[in-house]
Amino acid sequence: SPPAPPTTLDLASMSESMIGEEMPPQMIRRILYLQSLHDVQKKSTVEAYKKERAELETKYAKEFNQIYDKRLKVLTGQLDKSIDEEYVASGGALEEDEDKHDLIGCPQFWVTALSQNGTVSETLTESDVDCLEYLSDIRSSDLPGGVGFTLTFKFAENPYFTNAELSKRYDIPNLYLDDEPMLEKITGSVINWKEGQCLTHKVTIKKQRSKSGKSKGQIRSVEKKIKVDSFFNFFNSVEVPSEDASMDEEEMDLLEAVIDQDYDVACAFRTQLVPDAIEWFTGEANGDEGDSEYDDEDEDTDSDEELSEDEDEESDEDGAAPKQSKKRKEKQKTQPMPEFNFGQAAPPTGGGGGAGGPGPNASPFPPPAEGEGGENPECKQN
Repeated sequence: SPPAPPTTLDLASMSESMIGEEMPPQMIRRILYLQSLHDVQKKSTVEAYKKERAELETKYAKEFNQIYDKRLKVLTGQLDKSIDEEYVASGGALEEDEDKHDLIGCPQFWVTALSQNGTVSETLTESDVDCLEYLSDIRSSDLPGGVGFTLTFKFAENPYFTNAELSKRYDIPNLYLDDEPMLEKITGSVINWKEGQCLTHKVTIKKQRSKSGKSKGQIRSVEKKIKVDSFFNFFNSVEVPSEDASMDEEEMDLLEAVIDQDYDVACAFRTQLVPDAIEWFTGEANGDEGDSEYDDEDEDTDSDEELSEDEDEESDEDGAAPKQSKKRKEKQKTQPMPEFNFGQAAPPTGGGGGAGGPGPNASPFPPPAEGEGGENPECKQN
């Protein structure tokens, strides 16, 4: 039985429509009893649930990590020989010219999986794709007691930064409850970019002429760092405002939008890409949603064409790019599956080029097809 209920009831906290002019004393006793059930028994049960779930999550996290450890070995080529031997033992036959191609593991596995996930692919740029070829593993681990989680990204040695790992931590006391997450803190990593290889900022040089003083008329060069779009901005820490933070409504709305987007990307990694990476790599995780979207688009062709014409007129008037309809944005969320070309010698696409030559393995992707504007399928952006 629940502990003795409180002896008074705060009627002021209840709406007049609920209590009427006067609540009967027997009704008050029952409401007080319900309050004690909620405040004491339910809360203690929730705490017990969180504790037991945390223990269960920890137990099975070890088993899942064993699977992820083996996945990492496959991706990095540590099981190439044993997989081939098992394939032959089961009746399969290796191609005669396989030995001609120095293909280790599964090149570009993670960057392909990321490009297939609508939430994450929206954050990718062409430069990010080159750098992410060096991404070798992604893990998600819950904090002790289930009060948050940490995402860890491991990278092979690369020409972009010196970090072997990048991480993002989310402190969320109610992670194991169905309530809206109460984000307390979001902590990222400092990326140690190599000289000239930073993907999150670009440096511009402006010349300024002095207007007064002894140096009047002299010209000096001033460097300015400008933030640019990049997936690697995800590793920035995000300030979570306190309840008593003094911000105007516009500032608060902007910050909430940033936090929401950041958390959406984090959840895409934690609940989709880490546990089901192979399904995102192959595109199976997308299901048939893309087809249904195209069917809906066909039904509304006329209205979409009218919208497109109106947008073009608006663009011509003010010089701004035409806005996209919601459906078009949805269609562009998921990037197309790259075409693989394992049967031929890997083309010199520059795989991880851009900043420092080819990636850890020669790119299995074909060169840009003629008539497509020289654009490689692996680099198509939204």
